[in-house]
Amino acid sequence: MDSPLQTPFNKAQVEILKLFSQGLSDQQTEELRRVLIAFRFKLLDEHVKKVAAKNKITLEDINQASQGHRRTSNKTKK
Repeated sequence: MDSPLQTPFNKAQVEILKLFSQGLSDQQTEELRRVLIAFRFKLLDEHVKKVAAKNKITLEDINQASQGHRRTSNKTKK
């Protein structure tokens, strides 16, 4: 019985390593980097939308919070 190869990498990492093993030009590497960044942004955007919906936060709430500041003075009261 053959057992699957055990690696410290997850399935996505193994697929990317297979792609790299074929050799990519600089242009192809840059295109792949952009695709991976876009994919990561999509995942992050989906997560933020889920958290916002769960906590009933609107875009207006976020914009309003970004206009103010919550910093406090470092001066201690005597």
